[in-house]
Amino acid sequence: MMRKYLRFLWGLRKFIQERSTPEEAIALAKEKVRDRIQHREENFLNFVERGVYGNPNSPYLRLLQPRKIALQDIQKRVGTDGLEPTLDFLRQEGVYYTVAEYKGMQDVVRNGLKFRAKESEFDNPFLSAAYEVRSGATRSAGTRIRIDFDYLIQRSLYDALLLSTHNALTSPIANWFPIFPGAPGINSSLRFCRIGNPPKKWFSQVDRNHLKLNWERRFGTNYIIYMTRLFGAAVQKPEYVSLNDASLVAQWAAAALNESEHCVVYTFASSAVRVCMAAREHNLNIKGAIFLVTGEPLTETKRREIESTGARAVPVYGISEAGVIAAGCDQPHSIPDHCHVYKDSIAITKHQRIFPAGDDAQIETLLFTSLLYESPKILINIEMGDTGTLTSGSCPCQMGELGFDLQIHTIGSFEKLTGEGVTFVNTDFVHIIEEVLPRQFGGESTDYQIVEEEDSTGITHLNLLVSPRVRDVDEQSVVQVFLRHLLHSDETPGSWARSGSQMWSHVGTVRVKREYPIPTKRAKILPFHVVRNLEKMKASKDS
Repeated sequence: MMRKYLRFLWGLRKFIQERSTPEEAIALAKEKVRDRIQHREENFLNFVERGVYGNPNSPYLRLLQPRKIALQDIQKRVGTDGLEPTLDFLRQEGVYYTVAEYKGMQDVVRNGLKFRAKESEFDNPFLSAAYEVRSGATRSAGTRIRIDFDYLIQRSLYDALLLSTHNALTSPIANWFPIFPGAPGINSSLRFCRIGNPPKKWFSQVDRNHLKLNWERRFGTNYIIYMTRLFGAAVQKPEYVSLNDASLVAQWAAAALNESEHCVVYTFASSAVRVCMAAREHNLNIKGAIFLVTGEPLTETKRREIESTGARAVPVYGISEAGVIAAGCDQPHSIPDHCHVYKDSIAITKHQRIFPAGDDAQIETLLFTSLLYESPKILINIEMGDTGTLTSGSCPCQMGELGFDLQIHTIGSFEKLTGEGVTFVNTDFVHIIEEVLPRQFGGESTDYQIVEEEDSTGITHLNLLVSPRVRDVDEQSVVQVFLRHLLHSDETPGSWARSGSQMWSHVGTVRVKREYPIPTKRAKILPFHVVRNLEKMKASKDS
């Protein structure tokens, strides 16, 4: 234990004391990106050689060996066909993992084998973890991520590039993310500090006093903040601001804009909408504010709500296993979540398969392959439950000029429900929908259903449909029972089940509607309904 903390202390000291100025950071970012794009295929092959064939515990060997695919075969194919065609070849040979397989929730049945992988098997064995965080999701979707300081250094260069693209490299920054061990708040605070522009504020939607944290996690945030200040930096202590008090964030933005042309608020998409709504209600001028929004799709409604205040909405798309992998530029795009893919550190291909929620529809899922040696996870054709439209083309922005010519938009999920930046997958609440609610309030398992819906202001709600067949139901009691059981879906200290349930309870994210559950095209009633989201994605793609 003592060795662990000494290693962390040494790494943090080096990380902080070697921080750059914003100008140095953007110059280094451009240099690194150009070099990695130029050596993209070579970096992939080196990663595969060391992380897969040089790692006897690699979960990919179980899929490669039955197909007799050697390192030399992959090297030859990359040299002949290129990176993405090689990844497609590997997928066709069964070398991929679905999100359920990757998380150890479902057996892998391929190539004459049947086994169950462990999520920890995908950890990058070449990293020395400084600390651990959890992705913005609950047990089934949440992921334990081992963070290395070298990884944070590389990711901070993308922050410099993103801020520079939007003429905000030195603009004052505020985070509005839940406290540690959630990934976005602590990670972004350290990354912005590294590039010489530490956030002026860290607001948190979650009150740490209401969380069940073990001593190490409770101590962790204060320890990191204290040590960074000791080493000469100014990482802010998280300040609790509930979702109902978004005016406090709006007040900070308005004050910052009195002294700077721009300010930056990095937060979830729905939280950004709440800040803009509060600014209008309190007659606060936040024209010039830049909202970097993540955690949930930036829809047209959300973008319109944010831009109505004179602010700008910038989509930031990331997965905890690989960090931010795409972000929006400063050029006008008709599609609100249009992003440039950081192709120097990630490869994205597609995999067509049956819709896993019980219908027989075909969907194209995104498969991710990590190219950055410092990535916390070794990803090769890994599905994360997301879909999206990939395009290529030139763009006159800084990202386009660097070579980020692959773009993605209309990003969504086929298996997750997201509200206020917190994600729950089906295994978190199927038991509640099919067993707990019918047992307590009557009816059958098919009389209850969760449906995600965005209201006219851009706030995402989760409608808990209760069939009219179930009589004499106290709607508030149904919500309370649902949230209480969701809260206990993961008793792990610091889990996102607890943080997410707290956030949803405060702002009424879950609402009961007395409607019949929505069937699939094959007349099946599923515990949660996502076809509406898929239809929206398809309609956007067709348009």
